[in-house]
Amino acid sequence: MKGLLTIALIASLLKVGGKPEAVETEGAYTKYALTDSATLEIYEADTIYVVMTVCAPQCSSCARVYNKEGELIEQITPPLRSVFPLATMDKQTGRITWTDNDEWEY
Repeated sequence: MKGLLTIALIASLLKVGGKPEAVETEGAYTKYALTDSATLEIYEADTIYVVMTVCAPQCSSCARVYNKEGELIEQITPPLRSVFPLATMDKQTGRITWTDNDEWEY
């Protein structure tokens, strides 16, 4: 499935310019460098899980789920309150884990 759909999905998500470059691939998982400060992680299964992380300089992520046609199914909301929620994706399962990436006292 790592063909035109993935390229179309990256193109639809990439609004920051530059040329995406695959920097890591393992099974259904691929990590792309979009710019010096932005990455895109994709895990392709029955649905496509996408994590986009931007660092400027503090890193923050957003996560979404798409169907195989590249249509948005849902935006994944972090289960924590954070100005800079950081998502990491498990390369084997596609599971997304959130951490609080800020030190602000609420």
